Amino acid sequence: MDRRGENLSRPLMLAIGLHIILLSTFFIAVSPEAKTITPPPVVVIQATELTFAPSAAAEARAKQQKAEADRKRREAEEKKRQEEAKKKAEEQKKLEEAKKKAEEKKKQEEAKKKAEAKRQAELKKAAEAKLKAAADAKAKAEAEKQAKAEAKAKQEALAKADADKKRAALEAERREKEKALEEAFEQAEAEARALEELKKKEEAELAVLNALASEKAAANVLDAMTTRITRAWRRPVAFKGGLEVYLRMSLASNGELVDVRVVKTSGDVLFDRSALTAVQRAAPFDEVKQFDAATFEEKFRSLTVKFRPED
Repeated sequence: MDRRGENLSRPLMLAIGLHIILLSTFFIAVSPEAKTITPPPVVVIQATELTFAPSAAAEARAKQQKAEADRKRREAEEKKRQEEAKKKAEEQKKLEEAKKKAEEKKKQEEAKKKAEAKRQAELKKAAEAKLKAAADAKAKAEAEKQAKAEAKAKQEALAKADADKKRAALEAERREKEKALEEAFEQAEAEARALEELKKKEEAELAVLNALASEKAAANVLDAMTTRITRAWRRPVAFKGGLEVYLRMSLASNGELVDVRVVKTSGDVLFDRSALTAVQRAAPFDEVKQFDAATFEEKFRSLTVKFRPED
């Protein structure tokens, strides 16, 4: 409401109040119980338009409206708080119910576990009893089996003792025969060894004789080769005498000269060269053909000769 409407409402309310008072007075005057009818005094009210500045009433009404708004806000906050408290209480109740259900479920699971453990224990006990019965039966069977085995072993021992006696007699007879055969075999081996040793001795003596003959023959051939080389030698000019040179000769199995070289010089180049030439002139050396391959390889395939002509 604006300020102008507020200024008009107060006179209007006062006018309505005066009319209500007048009407009440009239009804009282005409009442049957009234002895004297006294006409009400005529009150003339002159309505005038009043204009009010902001008053304490407006401020009071503004405060009242603010207070009402504050009250509604507080009521809304209180309602919200109560709703939140109620919601929290409901959530707490749900949590407690869930906790209670979990505890009940846990108790049920524990009871189930205990029942299962009890059942397993009973099964284990029954299984142990069954195993014990089986073990007892097995032990009894083993005892019976052992008794039978012992009786059988006793019979077999008696039979074995008899068989051992017969076997011992046969073994003694066999050993006697084997001993006789061994003695005969040892005697034959001794005779064979004696013959073998005699044969080896003869072969050794023959080998020694052959070696001596081969060495002698090789020495003779080597002397003959040296003589032929000396005969084929031509004295160099201004030869002083007293010189010697060592020559390495390589021969083929047919006596042909393969190679010759100086392995220890005399110090005189002309003398060394004359010695090499003499070997080449004396070749081939047919004397080596008389030897077998082994002797040739050992003595004449490669040999070193000392050449020292007489002064």
